[in-house]
Amino acid sequence: MKEQRLEHMEDMLSHLISMVGSMRTDQAEMKTQLNGLTKEQAVMIEDQAVMREEQSEMKIEQAAMKKEQSEMKKELTSIKTEQSSMKQEIFTMKTENDRRHREIMDEFKILRADQDHIWNKAVQNERDIAQLKHQFSD
Repeated sequence: MKEQRLEHMEDMLSHLISMVGSMRTDQAEMKTQLNGLTKEQAVMIEDQAVMREEQSEMKIEQAAMKKEQSEMKKELTSIKTEQSSMKQEIFTMKTENDRRHREIMDEFKILRADQDHIWNKAVQNERDIAQLKHQFSD
């Protein structure tokens, strides 16, 4: 019986040793996996840092684009204001030109009337002279 017990203890010890060996193998595999995960995590952290840097650069570019867009809007507003001012000037010039044209046309009408009157007077004077010549020549 002692032998049986001893054999049983040897079997148990053998089984325990194989279990410990198996656990050590599993533990080594887990350590390898953990090291792999740690390396992957380090790579991911590095990638994340690169992405943050790129994101920061993109924000700077976006801010520059917004500033440029704001400047373009100001320029566009300035151009629109200038265009409106020019339209007003053109309207004023047209109005002034129309007024001056009417004044000149009115002056031409007066000159035309004066010329017609002068011609009528000249014709009348010529007739009167012709009558006087006719009266004195008889």
